[in-house]
Amino acid sequence: MKKYLLIIIAIMIGSNIINAQVEVIDNKGNRNQTYPLVTEVNPTIVEMLRQVDTINLYNTIAWMQQYIRDARKPEALITQNYLLDRFEEIGLDTYIHNHTATIGGTDTLEAGNIIAVQLGTEFPDEYIIISSHYDHPDGPGADDNASGTAGVLECARILSQYEFKRSILYIPFNGEERWMVGSYPFVQKCARENMNILGVFNLDMLGFWPGPEYGALTMYSGYSYISKQLFDYYQHVANLYIPEMPTYYFTKEIDSYGGDHMPFNIYEYPALYIGDTEYQAENIHYHKPSDTIGAGVNCFALAQGFVKATIAATAELADGWLAPQDFSAIIKDGEVLLSWDVAAETEFYRLFKNDELLVETTNNAFVDKDFIDNEWHRYYVKGVHADGKESPVSNPDSVFTIQDLQLPVFYDFKDDTTEGILLNNNNWNLSSYESENCLKSETYTHDNILQIIEFQWFAIPDTVKDITLGFKIINTNSVTWSPYNGNAFVEVTTDRKTWHKLAIMPKTEKNWKEVLVSLNDYIGKDYVQTRIRYESSGEGEVTTWSRDVYIDDLFINFESITDTTSILYQDKFNLSISPNPSDGIVRITSGLEQEYNISVYNILGVKLFSDNNFSDGTLDLNFLPKGTYFISINNGVDRISKRIVVR
Repeated sequence: MKKYLLIIIAIMIGSNIINAQVEVIDNKGNRNQTYPLVTEVNPTIVEMLRQVDTINLYNTIAWMQQYIRDARKPEALITQNYLLDRFEEIGLDTYIHNHTATIGGTDTLEAGNIIAVQLGTEFPDEYIIISSHYDHPDGPGADDNASGTAGVLECARILSQYEFKRSILYIPFNGEERWMVGSYPFVQKCARENMNILGVFNLDMLGFWPGPEYGALTMYSGYSYISKQLFDYYQHVANLYIPEMPTYYFTKEIDSYGGDHMPFNIYEYPALYIGDTEYQAENIHYHKPSDTIGAGVNCFALAQGFVKATIAATAELADGWLAPQDFSAIIKDGEVLLSWDVAAETEFYRLFKNDELLVETTNNAFVDKDFIDNEWHRYYVKGVHADGKESPVSNPDSVFTIQDLQLPVFYDFKDDTTEGILLNNNNWNLSSYESENCLKSETYTHDNILQIIEFQWFAIPDTVKDITLGFKIINTNSVTWSPYNGNAFVEVTTDRKTWHKLAIMPKTEKNWKEVLVSLNDYIGKDYVQTRIRYESSGEGEVTTWSRDVYIDDLFINFESITDTTSILYQDKFNLSISPNPSDGIVRITSGLEQEYNISVYNILGVKLFSDNNFSDGTLDLNFLPKGTYFISINNGVDRISKRIVVR
């Protein structure tokens, strides 16, 4: 009897519906995940690798190639039940993640994702996933992807004989050939429930090799930005255990963007494509009736190598000693608060600042009071075992200033200033578009992009009524297989560990699109950061023409319940505007003895007037149309603003 919903697992409740757009899910993901430092082979794992049997791979592929396993056809359901039997024969608990997805008209999937569970003994809520897809729409699909599914079964057969600290999920997905309609809703579920997935090894096409004229037998794999640390770990372990068949990154600027690893990347889980796509151009049997054993699968030694590499990387990770996770550096009370998750099997921690030891501590937090403002400081932590061994380094975090960003802020980029915002790479530059000064990001690829505009930290007083982040955007980037491999988000954090997704940035043509995002949920928080993150994962093919993103009129603005100037700046200076409303002439009083900067902005944050040598006195606003504006003054340290109505 098949166990459809008999096992209660945290990731399993109900079914999901695939949406036309990426759902904005407030989840952490594991994009900062770090991995064990493996320096020598483990004899137990060597014994596991000796057990990998190409006869088992052959038999599974031979059975599956009998059927054209289209995701919406009865043959997919037959295959699902066959695979369930195989996992249960191994002794694993199984269930079906049933999902609905309309494909090809009114057809609805009946076959689902098969989940086989091997629970960890110490950290059962930490998961490693070995996955494949078992569907194929237009032929026997021996290589694509009976070979990968056979690999998952062989991994499960061998690894299930051993106990590990962490849990392993073996998942043959249905519907990959229909744009990942099986894996996508499953990963959405994982993200909603904040499932702790350390890494995904997705086996997709393992057995084709064009021959010795293409060099020695070699394993190639692909990854996206979010998965680079996982790939580095996997490559190191694979080359340590299987030096005779080295592992490299794809040489042909591809990332096999059409695969079940991609939905994991979208929701910030590290996942690798593992398979023979390096040779896809030479594979004349790809998606053809000739994709059978002997043609599409013509090299069981390569398939065996991929399975061995996956077993070694999974076993080392499932039992490995991890560095402290979720390291972050935030500002609190004018000092840098450093914190990280408690690391299992760790006696104490060594905290580093600019690559020099800062302190040893048994706590998982530390306050750095010795901070030089307006200089970059990079922090990270290592765990120390009882035997004195150090863990790998945690994810690093950097701080530039303890000064908070004074709100409201407006950037029209006409004065060439970006003070208060951080650009994550040199790809951003001040430019112009149709005579408007703006920020421009220019790239010559439509995939493998990571571009971030991040505001300096700020507090939002509880006296604020409504607070909004806004900007204008032109986004000319097009992505393949959208929404699967590219999106842009507006995000916010209060701890630099979890970035909450607030909105998806729209794709535009060549016209400016206004984006307004409420930050009201963070009113009263003493540490807030916002950012715009554009990330695209895919083939990374370089083009001869640029794909550009333009940002202009970037602002954070608020309405107050009370006059915040008297509360926030009473001990420094004040701003009085009278009369308000005004017919055009206003009296400005600040209490400042020296000259100061005064600027006038419209409600979108566009600067309409500025004077760096203003003194208390009258200001003529008759050049403005009737409406609502902000007058801002800056004493060189702080800036305060007030609303003014011109009637």
